Amino acid sequence: MRTMVVAAIVSSLALPMAASAEAQTRLPRTSPAERTTDDINRRIQQDQRILGVEQDVRSQSNRIRQNIERDRMFANPPPVPLPSRRGACPAGSVGCF
Repeated sequence: MRTMVVAAIVSSLALPMAASAEAQTRLPRTSPAERTTDDINRRIQQDQRILGVEQDVRSQSNRIRQNIERDRMFANPPPVPLPSRRGACPAGSVGCF
């Protein structure tokens, strides 16, 4: 009988300690408002990443465009073809061969 009383006392002390230890390791549930806030924050971060990539693409495009314009501006003009002797003078003129 004494052993049953001792077992009852020990179990009544041990069970609440085990339950409180388990409760301390579990995280509390997130509320719907917290989930909504997390989703909004995630979308904002994703939008910021996308904007950063778009900005990088725009700056690269502008840099390439400026390089092309500079190359065109400073490039040597194409050589002007020299007129051939035969086609330069009208037929029957004195100075043509």
